[in-house]
Amino acid sequence: MRREVFAQGALGAMLVMLLSVLLNASTSTFTPRRAFALEHFQDRLYAVGGWNGQATQLDLVETIDDSLTGKWIAAPPLIYARSQHTAVAAADRLFVLGGWSADTGLVSAVEVFDGNVWSTATHLPTPRREPAAAILQNKIVIAGGFNGRNDSEVEGYSDVVESYDWKLNQWQRLASLQHPRRGLTMVNVGDRLYAIGGYTLEDGFINVVERYDPLANMWETLTWKIAPRTWAASIVVDDSILIIGGYNREGFLNLVERIDPRTGAVCHPPPLRYARSWLGAVVLKNGILTLGGEDKTGMVGTMEMINPNCLK
Repeated sequence: MRREVFAQGALGAMLVMLLSVLLNASTSTFTPRRAFALEHFQDRLYAVGGWNGQATQLDLVETIDDSLTGKWIAAPPLIYARSQHTAVAAADRLFVLGGWSADTGLVSAVEVFDGNVWSTATHLPTPRREPAAAILQNKIVIAGGFNGRNDSEVEGYSDVVESYDWKLNQWQRLASLQHPRRGLTMVNVGDRLYAIGGYTLEDGFINVVERYDPLANMWETLTWKIAPRTWAASIVVDDSILIIGGYNREGFLNLVERIDPRTGAVCHPPPLRYARSWLGAVVLKNGILTLGGEDKTGMVGTMEMINPNCLK
C-alpha cells in the first residue's frame, strides 16, 4: 500500500488547485466515460472499459504515465467490452472482473493484463455488474453487485462474496454480505475489508458499512455516520478511508468524506470542484487523482486532484 505525505492547509489547497488546472488543460485525449475502472499499474494509470453514452460498452483501454506529464494513449483493448465492472492490480498484473455488455449481458470473463497483452483466467463463478473488489491476503475478493435481468428484481441484488487465488487460478466462496447491494465500494485497511454504501431495492441509497474478518470468515455491520450514496470511489490514505463523489437522492455529489476505521470518526476534506458519479480515483505521490464519470451534463473527461486533508 502506498503511504504518502500531503501538503497541509492553505498551501496544500493551492497546490491541488494548480495541479487540477494544469491537468484539465491536457486531458483532451482521454475519452469521457462512466462506469469504467481506473488502476495504478506498473508506474502507469489505466482507464479500462466503461460507457461513453453510445449504444454499446467499451473495450477501450487508455493509459498515461503516473507522473501525468504525458498524454493519454491507447493501450491494447479488452477482449470483452464491458462497463460497470471492477479491477485490481496484483502480482504485477491487472485483473478485470465482472461487468455488463449490451451485446452479451452479464460478463463472467476475468481478464488479465501483464503490461503487453490481455488473457483470460477462470471465469467469475457469479457473473454480476456493479460489484466491488479488493486485495486481501494475496487474493482478490469481489463482493455484492447485481446479477438480475432488470433493476426491479429483488433477488438480483447480490450478497455473494468470492475470493480468487491467482496462484492457483481458483475461486472460493466466502461468507455473504449481511446487506445485499449493488454500486458499493470496498477497501482493505489493516487486513480487514470494508464494504461501503451502495443501493438496494428496498432502501434505495444506503450508508451501510460492513467489515470482514478473514480469520472468522464473518461480516460485521458498523454504525458509521456517513452519507448514503452509490457509484462513488473509495481509496485508502494513511490508513484512513476516503469516499469520493457518487450519487444519491440529492443528485450528483461533490462530497468527500474521510473516515478513521479504528473509531468510525468522520471528517470532511475539501469537496470536488466537479460533482460526479461513476468516477475513478487513485493515490499518487502528489495527491489524489479523480478522473471521468458522469455529471448532470453527461459523460465527464476531466481529471481533478483533491486534497485528502480535512477542513477545520
